[in-house]
Amino acid sequence: MVNYFRKIIAILITIIFLIPFISSCDPTFIDIYTQLNTDYSGTRTIDIAVKTDYIEKGEIALSQNQSLFDKLLSILPEGEIETYEEDGYTHFSSKMAFEDVNFLKHVSIDNFSDNPSERFIAKMELDDYFLHREVFFEDYVDMKIDDTLLASGDDNSDFNRLHDLASADSDILTITYQVKFPVKIIESNADLIGGDNIAIWSIPYGQEQNIHIEGRKTKFLSYFLIVVLGLIGLFILFIIFALLLTSRRKRLSSSKRPARTYDNYFKRDRYFSSDDEDEV
Repeated sequence: MVNYFRKIIAILITIIFLIPFISSCDPTFIDIYTQLNTDYSGTRTIDIAVKTDYIEKGEIALSQNQSLFDKLLSILPEGEIETYEEDGYTHFSSKMAFEDVNFLKHVSIDNFSDNPSERFIAKMELDDYFLHREVFFEDYVDMKIDDTLLASGDDNSDFNRLHDLASADSDILTITYQVKFPVKIIESNADLIGGDNIAIWSIPYGQEQNIHIEGRKTKFLSYFLIVVLGLIGLFILFIIFALLLTSRRKRLSSSKRPARTYDNYFKRDRYFSSDDEDEV
C-alpha cells in the first residue's frame, strides 16, 4: 500500500481540474470502507464517486488520447476493480483483501511516511472471556497534506494544487470512512452508527481523525452450557435427596417393629404348661 493513496491524489487532481470546464459544481465523494473479521482478516474498499457529467464532458477538456474513464481506471489502487453508475454518479471501486489488520497501513491522503510509527498502524485486539468476547479497534485517518510536503514543492506540484483547490471550496471533496465491525458496537467516537454494526465518520479535507471502536459478542453457547450444567446439578441433588429420604424412612420403619423374640417365648410357657402338651 505504499503508493495506494498517491494514486488517489492523481485521481482527485484530474477530477478537480475538470470543474472549471463544467458548469456544475457537484462534489467528488470518496468512501473508504473497511470490513473486519474476528480472525483479524478483512477487506478495505476505496470507492470514488464522480459525477457522470464529468466523465462525459471531460473527454473534451482533456487533450489526451486516453479517455477520462480509462484514465481513472488505470490509476485506481490495486485490487478487485468495479465500476457502476448510480444516482447520476459513476463509481470507481477498488477492493483489497488483507490477512491481518494489525499490519494494515493507516489512511493518509498524502502517504507522507512509507514506514509510519506504530500509532499510525491500524490495531485490533480481542479479549476472550467465558461468557463474552470483547473486540477493540483503532485506526488513524489523515486527510491533511503535511506542511512539509507543501513547503517543499512548487506551486504547480500535485499536492499544492490539490490543497489550494480543496481549501478554496470545501464542498469539492467529501470523504467518508466506514468500518464494518464483526461484533455489536458498544462504544465508539463515530459520527454515526448505522445498521449491521457499521460505524461512519465524515472527515473534511484538511482534518485528521483517530478511530476508536469497542464491541462485545455474547457467547450464547457458554450460557447454554451453564443452564445444562445447572439442570444436571439440580437433578443430582434431587437424586441424593430422594435416596436420603428413602433411607430415613427405612430406619424409622425398622425402629417401630414389635419385639416378638424372647418375650413371646416366655409368655407362651406361662400360659401353656407341659401337661397340656402331654395330653396332646
